Amino acid sequence: MGTLTAISLFSGCGGFDFGAAQAGVEFLWANDIDPVAGSAYRSIFPNVDFHHGDVRDVRFFPKADVLVGCYPCTGFSIAARRRWKERTERDLLCIKGNFLYLEFLRVLGQSRPKYFFVENVRGMVSANEGWFFKQQIEGFEAAGYTVHHKMLRAQDYGLPQARQRVFIVGVRNDVACEFQYEFLPPTHGPKAAYPYATLRDAIGDMTLWPTGEFYDQKFHGHYLTRNRKRGWDEQSFTIVANAAHVPLHPHGNPMSFVTKDTWQLNGDFNRRLSWKECVRLQGLPDHIAPQGSLIDCYRVVGNAVPPAFGKALLTPIMRCEF
Repeated sequence: MGTLTAISLFSGCGGFDFGAAQAGVEFLWANDIDPVAGSAYRSIFPNVDFHHGDVRDVRFFPKADVLVGCYPCTGFSIAARRRWKERTERDLLCIKGNFLYLEFLRVLGQSRPKYFFVENVRGMVSANEGWFFKQQIEGFEAAGYTVHHKMLRAQDYGLPQARQRVFIVGVRNDVACEFQYEFLPPTHGPKAAYPYATLRDAIGDMTLWPTGEFYDQKFHGHYLTRNRKRGWDEQSFTIVANAAHVPLHPHGNPMSFVTKDTWQLNGDFNRRLSWKECVRLQGLPDHIAPQGSLIDCYRVVGNAVPPAFGKALLTPIMRCEF
């Protein structure tokens, strides 16, 4: 069986790339500015040519069939939207030049892959009334690509976690003349071939009290403004990058609602998920080895694009190509 080659920008610890590789893609080159994420990436892909540093300093990129670029999305999360509403159109135009998606466009123009993939948080679609999302789509189309986009749920593709992300898929126009990209239908769920995966499926075999592997500071007021604990036979809440905000382990009693913005912990077993449990819930390989502090480990794992997405998005292309 043949393969497609790929390069990866803003690669993080390699979550999307790991899933794409499971679909049959061969990664040649990757880049990230975060050294801890870089160490994690190398632990998963020891043979990929990984470049640590600012992508803006890289002048030349390899040719490849696929370009993956999950550029930073912090500014488009739901929590950040208030800041966007305060900006004027002039502010937005000034900021435009700093968007890292322009670097993605630069690489797209240089490498000319057959396909590209972009991931971002769902807030990107509606931030500033969709201004930034529209800029991206127009930029990709002007670069010569037929663009598709869709909101996907991780649990629909086998991840034991409730996580929604927006994906943009580009097919070079000459390729699109003969190939119509279609997102893979859900593989898991009530109407799919397999049931949803659960917390028990993912971490049921792990020790209940992994000393030194979980953030053990007090639960601050903001943490207790909503439910943070799902049961063993449910999907986890979204795994986040901030150690202090990571969901609770499913063991023990559930939290209970007190009043608006106030939830209560119950029983004597209440701890945050460990970073290694987060690895499992993100679908990353157990052997991932970020070289940093506990906080760093949570950060790079929480920022990862779950491999389930990468595999689901590349599968339709691999089926067509081979």
